[in-house]
This record gives sequence, structure tokens and C-alpha cells, in this order.
Amino acid sequence: MALEGSLRDFDLFSLLNMIKSQGKNGTLVLSRSQELVKIFFEEGEIIGCDSNQVRMEDRVGAMLVRLGRLSGDELMAMIQKQRQTLKRMGTLLLESGKVSPQDLQDALFNQAMAIIYRTFRWVEGNYRFDSIVPLDLDRENFPAIPVDTVLMEAARITDEWPDVQRRLPDDKTPLRKTEYGAGLQLDLNKDLSQIFDGGSMSTEGSGLTHEQETVLTYFGTSVSIQNVLMVSRYDELETCKLIADLLEMGILEVSTEAEEHRPSQWSITSGKHRANAPPTRPSILFWPAVALFIGLPAVFHILDFPLPQAWPALNQGLSSLERADLHVAGDPATRTRQSWAFRMASPVDGGSALARTLSCNLDPRAKVPDLTAYPNPLVPTPRDKPPETPAAP
Repeated sequence: MALEGSLRDFDLFSLLNMIKSQGKNGTLVLSRSQELVKIFFEEGEIIGCDSNQVRMEDRVGAMLVRLGRLSGDELMAMIQKQRQTLKRMGTLLLESGKVSPQDLQDALFNQAMAIIYRTFRWVEGNYRFDSIVPLDLDRENFPAIPVDTVLMEAARITDEWPDVQRRLPDDKTPLRKTEYGAGLQLDLNKDLSQIFDGGSMSTEGSGLTHEQETVLTYFGTSVSIQNVLMVSRYDELETCKLIADLLEMGILEVSTEAEEHRPSQWSITSGKHRANAPPTRPSILFWPAVALFIGLPAVFHILDFPLPQAWPALNQGLSSLERADLHVAGDPATRTRQSWAFRMASPVDGGSALARTLSCNLDPRAKVPDLTAYPNPLVPTPRDKPPETPAAP
């Protein structure tokens, strides 16, 4: 029997504690509006996670791009190969030698934790736990995660999140660099070639940490916090803290311009290929085939060409060309039943008058007996009359 209810009555902390303490196997499904999150358990430990709201940038390959393990072109090549071979993305990445098993495990862990930690901030929603575990989970590259590890980190995030949220605007609000922020010389962008050439390099730095500079590079134009979270190499809480610091330092500000939606690096690559591809046109046989399929039934109908019973779809299509109050029986059995129906309705004339009224032609070949030649079963015969009762003396 499945366990289900509302997160208002039984929060996620209590659910995970119960699953851990009882060592359960199964799938915990969390739903809120159009969002659906699945957490998979084995003996009370997390062995996988998935969400219908996670975009391509949050997938394993894209996360490795964000961490600098892959380029956008290499990811696109992996995606194309995955469609051709139907192998797991993790298997293809390991076979290519682009990433190590540890890199892949870290990416899967970070993706799962990002999904799970977001659900702890849900104010309302529903849950359902079934004792069914999918067989296609990537157990080789996703080591089991103890629930206690998740609960401790989730408790820290839950405690710190309200304060960080107060320091930030809505996550859909676009932000941009201020004039001061745009003029900063970031340490990330300094050209070290001057050192190797024997030149001198200015010792003046930006005054920002490496993490703050990294997040600042995501704001080339007006970008919302929501979209920065999709490309940041840090977790959601840490990224929001860094954005809040940059806002308070006067390096970022709320933008009055609309957010510029730019495709990611791997979608730009695929877009170039689509732009250079020649436009597709239908085959020269397309329209002749359409005319054949439309015109052939009409020709059969005009010529009253009999069709075998094995072609029920075409027979039905031909009958649809008749008027709505007229149906032509296409086989002997149906014609016989039709004649029976008319003769039963009007046995005196064999149903011919009724058939003419309905614009139907009775089949003269239908072997329907003349019902008027038989006695009326509703009129009792002399043998069926009850005996008369003698009169009393």
C-alpha cells in the first residue's frame, strides 16, 4: 500500500527520517503544481534523483561543461552519439576519456543535491511513496548517499536561505553590472603573458574573491538570477550569497532593460548547423500520392465498383461519401439484414415503401421470406383458445 499525503502535514525532513530509520526501498514522488521530483531509495539510502523541471543545463554533461571538464562542442557531439547508440551519457563520457569516474560521480551528486535541496524550500505540495525502484538507475556512477548527509546540509540551507532571500530581488528580475562593476579589472582576465615577456603587471586587484569574480562573469548583459543559477558552477545557496554581496558592494544593480535571452554554447553550435542546412522540400511523389489516395475511392464510388470485405476501412470511407440519411450495404450479409429490417417494419409490401421513403434500394437478391405467408403469432389460433367454462345449472 502506498504512503501519500500533504507536505503541510508531514514535512520532507520527517519523510526522509522515516525512510532512513525503516531502511525502505522505493520511490518518493514529490509534486507541486506542474513540478515533479522523484527520489529513489535502497535500504534507506538515496540511489538516484530526477525532476521534470530540470533543464538541459542541469544535466550531467552540461554540468561538466560548467565545471570546465568539457567544451560545448564536445557536449553536442556526445548528445548526437547518445541519440545514435542509446547509451547512457555517463557511459559515453567515460568511454571518450574526457572525464574521469570521479568527475562523473561528482557531477551526478551535485545534480541530485541541487534537485533535492530545492524541494526542502517548498511551502506546500504532496508526497507519495511506492515500494518500486526503477531498474535502469545508474548505480555504477551514482554511489548511495546517506540520508543523514542530506538532512544536515538541508537544515543549514533552510536556516540560511531566508536571510539570503531578503537580500535579493525576485529571481526573475534582470540584473546587470553597474558602471563601477563594468570598469573593474578582474584577476581572472589579467594577461599573464606580460610576466613571461619580462614586462610588469599592475598589482592592483579587483578586491573580489575568486568566487565573486566567477559569478560576476555571468552578468555580461541583463541576466536574471534564475538563469545565472542554471550556469553557475556553485550550488544555489552559495551563488545567491555571492550575488547578494555583489549587489551590496554596488557592482551589480537591478536592470531596467529586458533580459537578453541568449542560447547556451552548445545550442549555438547546433543552431549554426541548422542555419546552414538546405531547406527541406517534399518528395516529387508526395502530391501524386495524395491525389491517388483521395481520387481512387471517389472513382470506385462513382463506378459502383464492389470491394472485398477484407477492405473494411475503404468500404467505410466510400460509405461516408453518401448522404447522411443513406447507407449502402456493401456485403450480402448486411444487405440481407437490411432487407429483413424493412420487411419486419412493413410486412405487407415487403418494406419497399419504407425503403423508398428513406432513399434506400432493397437488394432483390436478398433471400427474405414473405412474412405475410406465415400466421400472425400475436393472434391466437383456435387451438390456443382456452376451453369454455360450462354455465352453471
